[in-house]
Amino acid sequence: MKSHTKTTAKKPLIGVTMHYDHFDEVKKGVRYRFIREEYGQAITRAGGEVIFIDGSISPRRAAKLCDGIVISGGEDIDPALYGEAKQGSAWIEPLERTLFERELIDACDEIGVPILGICYGSQLLNIHYGGSLYQDIASQCGARDHGTSSKAALGEIIFKKSCLGFKARSHQSVAHRHHQAVARLGDGLHVVARALDGTVEAIAGRGHVGIQWHPEADGSADAIYGPFVRSCRLGKTKRRATLPLRRGTRKTLWRKPTMSQLWS
Repeated sequence: MKSHTKTTAKKPLIGVTMHYDHFDEVKKGVRYRFIREEYGQAITRAGGEVIFIDGSISPRRAAKLCDGIVISGGEDIDPALYGEAKQGSAWIEPLERTLFERELIDACDEIGVPILGICYGSQLLNIHYGGSLYQDIASQCGARDHGTSSKAALGEIIFKKSCLGFKARSHQSVAHRHHQAVARLGDGLHVVARALDGTVEAIAGRGHVGIQWHPEADGSADAIYGPFVRSCRLGKTKRRATLPLRRGTRKTLWRKPTMSQLWS
């Protein structure tokens, strides 16, 4: 008799970058890396496995190890990185983290690994590809309350295009925790959602998605992380780029998922 063995596909491994504490936020004189536990919970619920990463692993090693990357929230990004002087930002995310994540983005692009940017992470994707930010949307754009890092403000957004678990023209109430937002779009990126006051709330392009709100803090988590983790699973099993090994043999490698896979 033939034996039948049930095989279970490995869960996609999602690397999540962490916040760098250089401001004595946890304990004076001690530097920490930390992150909200809801990131890992949302990814696990979506069917993925999680590792938390920082500069102790090389960006290329992290990109090769992971099936997807989440660049988590953080403080403001140094405006010198998009050619502007600082205009009143209270806290700047340590450059050590930002430079590590920029190398990580490059490595993901080279290998073909999708990225989900959350708040700071969305802004970093935009800056990395040549875009800029409004440093304070209230004073520069007359925007309504979009919350702070310590207190969320609920607000409605409208999707211009289908993205992840949301259809075009759909509305969603989300938890805002930002006072900055996309100004000039980076090359190859486009807007997929805006707040009612016009503030850019989601961008996509180059195989990546950036969202300005915090889905792990509101009811939109499953609609964000679910489709993202599924796209990483598709990429894990269906990317078919090839690399010559020796004459007559070829090795199967990953291929970046299409935007239709990310927007399903």
